[in-house]
Amino acid sequence: MTLAACSHINQQPDYPLKESTAWVADSLEWVREAETVFAEATAYIDSVTETMPRGSWGVVLDVDETVLNNVEYQIGLDRSQSMYTEESWYEWTQEERATLVPGAKAFIQRVNALGGHVALVTNRTDLEQFATEANLSKLGIERHHQFRVLLTRSQPNGSSDKNIRFELVPRILAAQGFENVDITAYIGDGKGDKPSSAGNWQFFCIDQGAMYGEYCAEVPGSGN
Repeated sequence: MTLAACSHINQQPDYPLKESTAWVADSLEWVREAETVFAEATAYIDSVTETMPRGSWGVVLDVDETVLNNVEYQIGLDRSQSMYTEESWYEWTQEERATLVPGAKAFIQRVNALGGHVALVTNRTDLEQFATEANLSKLGIERHHQFRVLLTRSQPNGSSDKNIRFELVPRILAAQGFENVDITAYIGDGKGDKPSSAGNWQFFCIDQGAMYGEYCAEVPGSGN
């Protein structure tokens, strides 16, 4: 993994990385943990969809720190002792330089091979949607091939609460010709990456080292 920081963040002076950032950027342990979570999710869908018709089920994934790894953006913040801003984040998304979270692409490929649908529900904004799809495409994850739905947060007043967008996923798939799709799994790195109400689905949590938000790992970081 590269330690080159984002070009739009002032890196002078060059401060050390936070422990959580360094863990995601440099640790093989983080790679193994991410791959393990996706392996567990794969085993789950292999089991629960065995008797389900192709096209009748799907999964929902978060984007940032679940499919796309933005640690390079965080490195830039750490090196310059800067804070997250909507402006610097927007600039980062437009660069389309996020990499893949280990295990994410193989999981998405497995879902498609089994006849499932992949939906992405993200709190990136609608202003960032085109760059997000371009970034994903560069990494071999393309709309209509690897995923069918990408729902962003609308600007300026869109809520970061994903519950309404989760509810929209089966309706959008129905509009695409795939009716009565059951969502069997949600995968994310934060507590808001799954519905607030219980259902017949399983949630899988990617440990992102507590870099962002309300993380779902019980004790994020090395050793979990």
